[in-house]
Amino acid sequence: MIMRGVQRTVAVFDCFTPQHMSLTLQEISGHIGLAKSTTFRIVQSLEEAGYLIRLDDQKYCLSFRFTRLAGMVMSTLSIRQIARPLMQELARLTSETVTLNMATGRDRTCIDVIDTPAPLMSMARPGQHVRLEHRGATAKTLMAYLPAIQQERLLAQPASTAGRPPAELLAELAKIRKDGYCVSHGERVLGLSAIAAPIHETNETINYCITITAPTVRLKPRIDGFVKAMLKTTHDISRRLGAESAGNAVSETLTPSPPAKPPRKASS
Repeated sequence: MIMRGVQRTVAVFDCFTPQHMSLTLQEISGHIGLAKSTTFRIVQSLEEAGYLIRLDDQKYCLSFRFTRLAGMVMSTLSIRQIARPLMQELARLTSETVTLNMATGRDRTCIDVIDTPAPLMSMARPGQHVRLEHRGATAKTLMAYLPAIQQERLLAQPASTAGRPPAELLAELAKIRKDGYCVSHGERVLGLSAIAAPIHETNETINYCITITAPTVRLKPRIDGFVKAMLKTTHDISRRLGAESAGNAVSETLTPSPPAKPPRKASS
């Protein structure tokens, strides 16, 4: 009963967006799918607690208590702290290496790594810098969400384009934005595959992505399940960062892989 009450309270908060900063009781009721009488009791309790304000036109809006709480969240939580527990769960489900990455100028930087005991695991390490180029799922996913002028500058570099026309590369980045993820096979390291998906933030910018890296022979047979698990993870991280459009939510998850044999490390 308590859990249901919490879920309903959160649902009320989620009704408010930059496009709908004030709502009538009827509109809130429609958004959360509850009877108007039930919605009124929830809204009244939140108003009494100081989280909602009733305006002169009888609409409701969020109070300044959220500004204070948001300030405390921004000062105490980092992307790594938010993402790590969900990355650990993704690594447990896939039994493969999971990394958190960000775009920094002309490079991409690995922020965090969750290793697994799988043989032939990836050798990515926190703090590792790699030049942003049009190879590999991580780099292409981060590039796909950069401003157009920055994309054009990066794709103007001969090493980035590898002889491919810029228009073709821009079309590939557009497809990644449409799909919400990227898969690559052997583009940076022969025999190594990767799946990457973006993390959305409160201001709808995208500076980070999560990547699963694994030997192609292990990843290809399970690619559909890995993509679903990845999208669920990035959706959950985005939600915790307060993103309004948190990407594709996927409810289906993987059955955890059986324990792997002792690791035999391979460079990537």
